[in-house]
Amino acid sequence: MKRAAIYARFSTDLQNDRSVEDQISLCAAYAARIGYTVVSTYHDRARSGASVFGRAGLARLIAAAESGAFDVLIAEAADRISRDMADLAGIHKNLEFRSIEINCVNGGKLDTLQVGVHGLVGQMQREEGARKVRRGLMGVVNDGRHAGGKAYGYRPVLGRPGVLEIVDEEAAIVRRIFAVYAAGVSPRNIAASLNAEAIPAPRGKRWNASTINGSGKRGHGILRNPIYAGRNVWNRVRMMKDPSTGKRVSRVNPESEWHIAEMPDLRIVDQELFDAVQLRKAERGGTHGVHLPRSSRPLSGLLKCGACGGGMTTVGRDRSGPRLQCSTYRESRSCSNGARYYVEKVERLVVDSLRHQLASPALIADYVSAYREERRRIEADARRDRAQAQAQAKLTDAEARIQRLVSMAGKGLISEAEVSTEISQLRAQRDRWRAAVELAGSDTNVIEFRPQAVDRFRLNLEELATVLVEKYALPNLAITSTFRELVESVVISPRKAGDEYEVRIRGHLSLACLTPRCRLY
Repeated sequence: MKRAAIYARFSTDLQNDRSVEDQISLCAAYAARIGYTVVSTYHDRARSGASVFGRAGLARLIAAAESGAFDVLIAEAADRISRDMADLAGIHKNLEFRSIEINCVNGGKLDTLQVGVHGLVGQMQREEGARKVRRGLMGVVNDGRHAGGKAYGYRPVLGRPGVLEIVDEEAAIVRRIFAVYAAGVSPRNIAASLNAEAIPAPRGKRWNASTINGSGKRGHGILRNPIYAGRNVWNRVRMMKDPSTGKRVSRVNPESEWHIAEMPDLRIVDQELFDAVQLRKAERGGTHGVHLPRSSRPLSGLLKCGACGGGMTTVGRDRSGPRLQCSTYRESRSCSNGARYYVEKVERLVVDSLRHQLASPALIADYVSAYREERRRIEADARRDRAQAQAQAKLTDAEARIQRLVSMAGKGLISEAEVSTEISQLRAQRDRWRAAVELAGSDTNVIEFRPQAVDRFRLNLEELATVLVEKYALPNLAITSTFRELVESVVISPRKAGDEYEVRIRGHLSLACLTPRCRLY
């Protein structure tokens, strides 16, 4: 008697949760009627059939199929498995390779032709359903109601779908933001003021400049949202699923497809003030501010604030050169470190400190000695594993398990979130056993070690130090690439005016820094 697995799914949390149990009962009765024994059931609740991503039940089913746990898959209909042509065909191909048939209560056993037809019909029904939803939302907008989406300053009226009302306390904050911005206050300073007064943000724990600025193309953000001027703009963007990740991403629609409806009852800001803000945004922003050149300085992207752990950003320059400041402090004032630092001074401090450390024969000797001792310990462990004939077997097993997970992810049968934890552990095991196999094959007891990365690093540090002496000079890519091989991050400690700079260099060498102002971890 054939072993059967049952799969059930319903699409959204608006559907009856009993749908899964009803499908399973229907499939179980069908299996009994045709003489199959149900050995397992799998299900996904409130998961769309448009993608295989995010469907843990389907991922477990595929994994069980690969292990030969059942002979036939039973579902109520093919669209319960997938409503995408390519996904349904891929699942069928995968199961067919393992001699597993797909049998549906509504449709019977599926062959290649039926899979193609059901996949096409399912996708067409899904796309037609989406078009009907959009037509319905368009009617809501034309009727003078709101088609969805939460905007700060408003809340839905219970019992009246699509009708919003103004929240007076939040509306006062919106008017304040518009007024102070029109008066010349920057979004960063506005966010800092709101955070200082502990005013709840629309989302998250704090206000940020991006919350206030938003996006001009998408009409997001407090200052750009036309609803505050009593105008509802719908269909500005559309959502699409990335076929490689299953994630929803937004795409801006042509302006000819936008639907605009006047909603004077929802006006919070008068038209004159709204227009003044849009004019200032256009004068200070626009397309010329979108693509900024990336910094090519050696520490770009490595600098971290010692108070909050956030990144450091350039905040202009004076006669002494470009300066840095904590980006979290700059965006929202939610970090206590508002100090500014000269970029070139930080660079010279880091480079001079590293030159001092790598020029010390005693430090390098200590590092090499510790390395040799660790290598001897690893060698002994590897030889013991080789004697027990375990290392190679464990390496082979880890590689095979990694390959299975990668194959499932490549076929879209399991999401990155579901596989990330397990695959990182397997990779660590694989690397450990691969190293064990290599070391076990060596009969050398004395290890001569001279890290090539350290040699290149030392030479490039000298060139880097020479370059930094020249004002505004920037090193080439080869120098900075080698520099980043051994430097992971540079943490800048908070300081008061007049205090010396103190940084902590986090890197891939466990060397102790000898200078009091700079430490390497």
